[in-house]
Amino acid sequence: MYVPLANKYRPQKFADVVGQDIVVKILTKAILKDRVGHSILFTGTRGVGKTTLARILAKTLRCENRQPNEYEPCGKCESCVNFSKDNQIDVIEIDAASNTGVDDMREIIESCRYKPTTGKYKIFIIDEVHMLSKSAFNALLKTLEEPPEHVKFLMATTEIYKIPETILSRVLRFDLKNVDSVLIAQYLSTICNQENISVGAEALSLVARFANGSIRDSLSILDQILNVADNNSLSAEQVREVLCISDDGDLLELFALLMSSNLKDSVKKYREIISNDISAKAILSRLMDFVYFVTCAKSNLQIPDKNLSEDSEDKLREIAQNASLSSLSRIWQMLVKGADEIKICDRQEIALEMLLIRVIYASHLPDLDEFLKKLKVNSFKVSENTENHDINSQADESGSLLEEAMRSFPGARLK
Repeated sequence: MYVPLANKYRPQKFADVVGQDIVVKILTKAILKDRVGHSILFTGTRGVGKTTLARILAKTLRCENRQPNEYEPCGKCESCVNFSKDNQIDVIEIDAASNTGVDDMREIIESCRYKPTTGKYKIFIIDEVHMLSKSAFNALLKTLEEPPEHVKFLMATTEIYKIPETILSRVLRFDLKNVDSVLIAQYLSTICNQENISVGAEALSLVARFANGSIRDSLSILDQILNVADNNSLSAEQVREVLCISDDGDLLELFALLMSSNLKDSVKKYREIISNDISAKAILSRLMDFVYFVTCAKSNLQIPDKNLSEDSEDKLREIAQNASLSSLSRIWQMLVKGADEIKICDRQEIALEMLLIRVIYASHLPDLDEFLKKLKVNSFKVSENTENHDINSQADESGSLLEEAMRSFPGARLK
């Protein structure tokens, strides 16, 4: 029977967790010292391991064969086997999205009174805990603060800001970070080897980049792409076709045209790229990567790996030589704001084209600081010996400079 890769390769022990080294270190040390908190909250974006870590921790705490100097579940005892089969009577996993009311929490509170049938702990795993109603949170407050010794609460959420401060003050909070794309690519390479799939580094790099820091998303994407693989062989071209993303060469050419304020050729190149069923979101995301890289290069900062080839890096460094930090900053702000606009627009390809036109217009605007210095230098200076016609000519010059300022900085309000 077919099993999705995200389920098949879900980590079963702490050593299998990818990209959350600090959180794993704290949890394993707490297990060894018997200092695991009674209420723990895992927060982070989708697919980074929140619920997985909660399940591994629950499995470890209930493992029957685990020794005091060990922090991994054995995977062989009755408790571990039942856990793997989702048949653990003393581990209650709740989806808060479908159990949001105060009555659901009252059932949990009532269940806390009874000790586990086997093992040391009764464990409640509450997924998407931010979906609980206000009354449900209030009902849970006292139990979270002082639960019975045999009870552990393990919670997970993607929207930490929706959880009341009264709850946050009663839990141990672990913030899970997005997984680096290099780690994701290495992880996917291991999975492909186990599945006997031949795949190149470039293809895996594209999948990792498209996953945006999510291990689960990367596995789901890989699953989707494997449907078009020939003889268990996967190429970068197939990945681009399925994910609707363009080759970096075309996008670099578009970026160079944008930075040179070439409106006609930029729009022509963009329409050529978008006509190949390339996602507008993917184009915008890659352009933002380029702006970030060029900004780091221009500022002499260490440049993180953004999945760029040596040729691409050379081209971007060449662009950086002719770019100013102020123009890069403006472009970045416009792209970030444009990303929100594209999300809510039905015609995303047109929205992105209009955004690129705005970027072209703004890329070579004069720096405001330099312009104000010029304005100050050329401002008229009234002295006792200045003749009227000199005052008038200087005033006219300053007036023209102010008009230029308003044209160059339409959002500014000069006082």
